[in-house]
Amino acid sequence: MARPGITYDQVAAAADGLLAAGRNPTINAVREALGGTGSPNTVHKHLTSWRGARPQARAVAHELPAELVNQLSKELAKAAAAARSEIELQLVQSQAEAGELSATGEAMEAEREALAEQVSALTSERDGATATAAERAAEIERQVQTIRREQQAAEAARVELAKAQLKTEAQAERLAEQAAEISRLRADLAAADKARQEAAQSAAVLTEQLKASERRASESDAREVASTQARAAAEQQAATARQAEQHARIAEQTAQARLEAADREIESAKTAVAEARAEAKTAGETAAELRGKLSVSEAKPKVSRAKAAVEETAAELGKLSTIDQK
Repeated sequence: MARPGITYDQVAAAADGLLAAGRNPTINAVREALGGTGSPNTVHKHLTSWRGARPQARAVAHELPAELVNQLSKELAKAAAAARSEIELQLVQSQAEAGELSATGEAMEAEREALAEQVSALTSERDGATATAAERAAEIERQVQTIRREQQAAEAARVELAKAQLKTEAQAERLAEQAAEISRLRADLAAADKARQEAAQSAAVLTEQLKASERRASESDAREVASTQARAAAEQQAATARQAEQHARIAEQTAQARLEAADREIESAKTAVAEARAEAKTAGETAAELRGKLSVSEAKPKVSRAKAAVEETAAELGKLSTIDQK
């Protein structure tokens, strides 16, 4: 908004004050009397109007002879007429030039005021842009810190995923070893069962032989000694068969106990595999969540390997369950 200019009344009052003080009311003197305010063009315009409105001072007439006065009056009238014409022409030209200068000065003043307002507006915009740039710099720094934290979280998720993968691989190896141990124990149990059956069959045969010997001994007293010896031999063989059967039963019980222990280890391994699978799933979900914010494509092969290991472990467990059912 342009500043209000000085008024004609202010300029006229200052010019009257200068005249009363015996000073010439020039443009600079009027501006000084107004406290240094007002543009020279505006002061010149109002000062010109003030001078045009003032009454002209009249010269004091002196008593001269009438003839001389008439002669002088004629000459003065001629000179005054010529001078007045030239002065009036110069005055008209000066007033026209002064008006043009005043108009040009006022336009320049208005332009200067407009430029000052533009400079003020541009200064405000510059200050606002500086503040905005500072805010954006702070926001960029905050985003950089956030990205760093997310990268650290992604790295931690990759480490956890690698641990889960290693744990799953270790559980798979342990399951394979336990499956081999179970196969060996089942073979030992089958062999013990076969030995027990053979010992039972031998004991039955010997028992039949003993019964036959007893029958033969009852039929002939003459062969009592031989029968007694045969009975003793049969009883010894039966005792040996019973001892073999007992040993086979003990071996079967031992194999059964080892098989039950292996089953318990399998259940424990199943639990560990389930936990490893849950950990792998959690790590995969964490990696997937972070993958939406950052590029963690290098974690994809690890997730795939972990999933493959879990699937292999599940397949191995299925095989072991089938063996248990058999």
